[in-house]
Amino acid sequence: MDKLKRAFFIVLFSVIGLNVSAQQKDNSSSNRGFNLSYSSDLGGFYFQDASGLQLAIEGLPYEGSIDEATYQLGANDLLTVEIKATQNIVLRSLLINSSGEIIIPAIGAVKFDGKTIAEAEEILKQTASTVYKNPTVNISLEVPKAINVFITGSIPFPGKYVLPAQSRLDLAILQSVIEVQTARSASSIYFPTYTSQLLGKREYSYRNITIEHADGSQTSADLVHYFLGGNLDNNPILRNGDQIHLKQIDRNTPKISISGAVSTNYDIEFKSGDTPSILLEISGGLTERASSNELFVFRASNSGFEKIVVPFENWDSFQLQANDRIIVPESKNAQLTAAATIEGEVEVPGQYPINNGETTVLELLDLSGGITQQALPNAAYLYRGTGLDNEIPNKFNAELMKRTSNQVAQGLDYLDLETKLSRNRVSIDLTNRDELALFKLFDGDRLYIPRDEQTVFVFGQVNNPGYFPFINSNSSIFDYIQRAGGFALSADKERVFIIKAGTATWYKPEETTLSSGDRIFVDRVPVEDLNAKRTYEIQKAQLRNQRTQLIMTGITTVTGIITTLIALDVIKR
Repeated sequence: MDKLKRAFFIVLFSVIGLNVSAQQKDNSSSNRGFNLSYSSDLGGFYFQDASGLQLAIEGLPYEGSIDEATYQLGANDLLTVEIKATQNIVLRSLLINSSGEIIIPAIGAVKFDGKTIAEAEEILKQTASTVYKNPTVNISLEVPKAINVFITGSIPFPGKYVLPAQSRLDLAILQSVIEVQTARSASSIYFPTYTSQLLGKREYSYRNITIEHADGSQTSADLVHYFLGGNLDNNPILRNGDQIHLKQIDRNTPKISISGAVSTNYDIEFKSGDTPSILLEISGGLTERASSNELFVFRASNSGFEKIVVPFENWDSFQLQANDRIIVPESKNAQLTAAATIEGEVEVPGQYPINNGETTVLELLDLSGGITQQALPNAAYLYRGTGLDNEIPNKFNAELMKRTSNQVAQGLDYLDLETKLSRNRVSIDLTNRDELALFKLFDGDRLYIPRDEQTVFVFGQVNNPGYFPFINSNSSIFDYIQRAGGFALSADKERVFIIKAGTATWYKPEETTLSSGDRIFVDRVPVEDLNAKRTYEIQKAQLRNQRTQLIMTGITTVTGIITTLIALDVIKR
């Protein structure tokens, strides 16, 4: 044995000397094959397979760390081997070849195919013992091999898929039902990451997937539970040689649903073993209004439908059946977190708590300390929140109204215009306390009270439109028009209006009293009338010119006749 060791070291140092000489001749050649050197820092020999390392750099990406207790080594796995004996040896980037073997200097070929890392360590220890005395062996998996999986069923792209090691089920399934593009760079292959696209392909069964492994065992998967409930166990890591069969679903596929006081209502495929807890995870959990004491399961029976009350302590164990319907009721004692906002000219603006549908505008004003002296109470308005509680029963729907209307095209265009206006704005006169005591508030409502600037806005066909100081209610609107520079040339003096603050209602001057914040609008003569008038004036001028020309022509003719007669009379004489 001692003679064999001495011979090995003589050969080894010879190889090292040749390697150093080769490096001096051509430094680049050191990266093209084996690299074996002695290092006093490492206290032994260091070996690196540069070819294996290059393959690893160009390999497939993978997720997380592998399970050393179950992972089976095979072709294309990249290993690091450490042998501790009288001299330590570190062997980096050893690639398991297609025969399932690695080649170790001075030891030879060692077969690792199908072995776990622990089993491979024991095999290598026994083999190394023929060369080294009492060796200790450690094996690390640097880069795991890619895996082959097989997907079958009535899907667009069945067949074999080569995936990165540690790939999960969703990645394989995605590529079998959706055409995805893979982009290869100089260093790696990138696969799609947004596997949630699968949720849009509802014609396939994602809750009842069975994976058949090469060793004959099976694993079940539920991708819906994974995507919606975040349960990673239902999206298992695939193994080399796995077979997956994907089924289609139709109207006869058993379903199950959950609705009521949950974050999201769902009607999904039923899976044996479903419990209320699983469905609650998929739906995103209970809302703040939900009852946490019980839920209802409605189940078809021979006599109709049976209502089953499931208490909280049985949510994890109650076994649901196909086509069960789960309803989560709202708690009768739930404290609703409703609030309304008041802004503008109030003593203490802000967001105040309210009882949804019970608190009134008058109560909200009292909570905020009332309006300030600068407020314009008759111009206040309220914006309704957008929640379902604020939905107006007779909400304006132009499309529905068009169905039975006899409107012409112009009338339908007007309906479309109405739908573009804010239907959630409500004008409120804060001077009418009786009305305020009846006006109920809902969550999300916002009350705004503008400032009284003591102005009147004059616009339209006036020469100098703008804001002008409000004098008093007895002032004539024509005084304000004069202060705005008077009527413009195209003004229609018969169409002057007062637009009230807050409600934006139009009145003729004789129908209302002018107030601070109101607007005075002067309409113009319609463009069509101006064009018609101008055309008439042009035609009238043209007719006048034609008549003048006709008279001049007549005068010229008469003059010619008279001249001719005088000439004839002279000739006769």
